Amino acid sequence: MVRLTDALLAGGRLDPELKSALVEEFGADGLDELCFTIACASAFSKAAVAWGPPPVIPVMEVPTPTPGGDVNDVIR
Repeated sequence: MVRLTDALLAGGRLDPELKSALVEEFGADGLDELCFTIACASAFSKAAVAWGPPPVIPVMEVPTPTPGGDVNDVIR
């Protein structure tokens, strides 16, 4: 599987020996799904880098209610 990922990320050319081994193990449909999954993961990774980090999100701490208490009592 690592060899498949390396091959796809390095230009998309699969060695015929690797392709036949993967088809034997996963079937033709399985190989298609693996290639699609690797391509999507790579695309999401590149998009996340392009968009940059998320904005700072303020932290809200909510104390744990006491036994028999009501959660509404601690957040008011």
